Amino acid sequence: MIVVGGTYTEICFEPIWENIYGSGFRAVNLLIENGGFEVIDFYTCADAEIKAHLDYNTKLNTNLNVHITEIKKSPEFHYDHPLKTPRIIPRPDVYNTTTKTISAEGNNILAYGLLEASIIVRGKKVVYDPQSPVNPIPFSATESTAEKLITIVNLGEAEKLTGKTEIEDIKNYFFDSEMCFGLIIKMGAKGAFLFESNNNDPVKIPVFETNKVWPIGSGDVFSAYFAQNWFNGASLKSSALLASKATAIYCNTQDLSLKKGLDSFTFKSLLIDKIPSEQIYLAGPFFTFSERWLVNEVWNTFKSIGLKVFSPFHDVGHGQANDVVCKDLEGLDESKIVFAIIDGLDSGTLFEVGYAICQKKKVVAFVQKEGEESLKMLEGTNCIIERDFTTAIYKLYWELAKE
Repeated sequence: MIVVGGTYTEICFEPIWENIYGSGFRAVNLLIENGGFEVIDFYTCADAEIKAHLDYNTKLNTNLNVHITEIKKSPEFHYDHPLKTPRIIPRPDVYNTTTKTISAEGNNILAYGLLEASIIVRGKKVVYDPQSPVNPIPFSATESTAEKLITIVNLGEAEKLTGKTEIEDIKNYFFDSEMCFGLIIKMGAKGAFLFESNNNDPVKIPVFETNKVWPIGSGDVFSAYFAQNWFNGASLKSSALLASKATAIYCNTQDLSLKKGLDSFTFKSLLIDKIPSEQIYLAGPFFTFSERWLVNEVWNTFKSIGLKVFSPFHDVGHGQANDVVCKDLEGLDESKIVFAIIDGLDSGTLFEVGYAICQKKKVVAFVQKEGEESLKMLEGTNCIIERDFTTAIYKLYWELAKE
């Protein structure tokens, strides 16, 4: 099997994370951990530091052959948190992909788009993941060929590639212009659609409710595990469902060893047809810079995934009690669910939580530094208490989608 893709340093501020992966090298590690191929040929770009890391891994894995295109500086991805668009260093526009080309030819090829080079692959079975929310490149534009091509894209990439916004129009583009054998459009928390060339009806691939959510690299895992199963003879539908389950295990554990988790898989599936329209009430103190920053970050995160949010900070602001309390309570009355920032045990926030519980509204409480004793009332009233930012956001989305 051939894997073409990037090898990048990934650094996350919250939760703390620093490792060398990138789409290509993460896929290689997954394939090595889960078996299925005697030899893996990995084509990537690398600076001196990344090359040393890859050389070390080659010595540890005798079934791995690494083919390196040398570059001056490999990209680093810096995340404030996993749901924030990363800062890429150096900036992507410093790379000229016309000066570096990675070429590979074989029977089974998993190809990811790269920031620092163009790719040309020729294979019998090819899985292509463009891996760029800003400037995705269609497979046909790479001068690559495939007897059977599967393209895996998220919705944002699909819209940029096609210039279309309707799913039917997007599907037609990939089958008519890209000559795909199959197409998977990932819809984030809503799961994915699988289209096959001989079937007009999409197959809905569910997401799964996990205990924790670590989304960095989840798309890489989905494409890699799909490719592993399809290349080994599984159907497109079976491969996509297994890929979704594998992604759930990875998001829950950050572990690329998936077999044990798949053998004892218990996560519930969740099919979400549309973005929830009910309002969220964002409760939290906003008296200091750090408090305002966090409230604003939560607000921006919800807005970025299309959710409706009422925030006292954004929608009412500071003021006397007579000016703000009625407006805040009105916002609470009109909201379906509450996201509460509990650290600091702000009296106003705790009042809002109690008010919501009396109205039998669901509360998701994000807290990191308070002890169990301080959270006893929240726990006893069935609030969802989360200490991880990303997990808290996802669990609110899932709760809202169930209503």
